[in-house]
Amino acid sequence: MMLMLIFLLFTLPVTVTAEEHGTRNFSALHPSLLTKPHRGSSFSGEYGYGGGTSFTLSGNHRSGRLNGFRIHEQCGGIIHGIQFQYGQDWSQLYGIKSGLSHEVFLNKGERITQVLGKYYSYYIQQLIFITSHRRIFTFGQPGGYSFNASPHYQGGFLNYISGHHNSYGITGIGFHWSEPRLVKA
Repeated sequence: MMLMLIFLLFTLPVTVTAEEHGTRNFSALHPSLLTKPHRGSSFSGEYGYGGGTSFTLSGNHRSGRLNGFRIHEQCGGIIHGIQFQYGQDWSQLYGIKSGLSHEVFLNKGERITQVLGKYYSYYIQQLIFITSHRRIFTFGQPGGYSFNASPHYQGGFLNYISGHHNSYGITGIGFHWSEPRLVKA
């Protein structure tokens, strides 16, 4: 009987999003079946060749919410550099500042919920950011192999990126997602 209960707990969909369903009363369940709400995470990538020097914005995301980003692209070509803004602070630039420069600021409550792109040869060729406010930002050129990065759970959003770069551009990129608060019941 106990094995069947454990099997059911791990095979049935038993997660709910706390924000969508409000406070639940789980007092009737055995305390060993409950977990405290927590924020999960998932990873998509790394996409591209991935040569050169590795980078991560893992520490930067603790400075505040992702508010904006800068992309530097070769006219008609590759993604040269990338930089994110958390709170009021800009991260280090990874890659190089060359070519066309774009700066995007997210609206209050807006999050990046999906990133599409292309890579070919040694470099990331294109990045397309899609937000929770249904805005779409496209950089680079559509050439090469496609990727589609998104969180594993509905309601997730981009937390930070990692990848590789060299003295000419971004050679690989991965996306780290924050997931909605989950409660196991």
